[in-house]
Amino acid sequence: MIEEGTAGTLDFGVLRGAIERRDPDALLGFYEEDAGLRIEHASLPDGLAFELRGRAQIQRYLQAVCDQQMTCAVVGEPVFGEGSVEFVEVCEYPDGARISVSTTLEIRKGRISRQLDVVKRGSEDASREVSAESTRER
Repeated sequence: MIEEGTAGTLDFGVLRGAIERRDPDALLGFYEEDAGLRIEHASLPDGLAFELRGRAQIQRYLQAVCDQQMTCAVVGEPVFGEGSVEFVEVCEYPDGARISVSTTLEIRKGRISRQLDVVKRGSEDASREVSAESTRER
C-alpha cells in the first residue's frame, strides 16, 4: 500500500478515505484501545462540548456521526509532525448547513492515541472548501 504522508505508520490516505466515505468501522480501526477523543466547539465560551475515553465510547460516537446525512471532505494538505498530524475536514448537510472541523491527532505506534476536534459552524471558508472538493471528485 502506498502511503500518502504518514505520522508514525498511520496511512493518512486510508484515513482520509474512511473519513470521506463516513465509514465508522474503518475509522475505529485507527484508534488505540485506550484512545481519547475531545470535541470542542469554537463558538462556546469554554469550548468543551464533550470528551470520550476508549474505543467503545468512540465507536458509538463515530457510528452516530457517520449515520448523519452529509458529505465530508478533508481539505487542504495535512500537516505532519513528530507523532502527530493536523488536518481540516469540512462537512455539508442537505439543508446547506456547513461545519469545519480542525483535527489534531496524536499517533502512537501507528494508531490514534488522542484526538482533538475543534468544530466551527457556518464558515464561509467551509462553504468554498467543500464546494471545491465536491467539484474535484466529479
